[in-house]
Amino acid sequence: MLTKIYRAIMLAQASSAAKRTAAYLSDRQLHDWGYTRGSFAAAMVAQVKADFDAADKAHAANVGFQPIAFSELPA
Repeated sequence: MLTKIYRAIMLAQASSAAKRTAAYLSDRQLHDWGYTRGSFAAAMVAQVKADFDAADKAHAANVGFQPIAFSELPA
């Protein structure tokens, strides 16, 4: 539950930061990067979502792995 709240806050922050950044960029700069004013914030939020998904997949792949210290092995 806390993870969902954290992610919602992070996505809102990413959107807000992208909108503030787009306000300081000219249309020419945005066009050179392949964005419009409307698509810049959506693309940045999509990138943050993709980063979260990649982190989830990496975590899921490592869930079954539990390192054992030598002191825990039977004699």
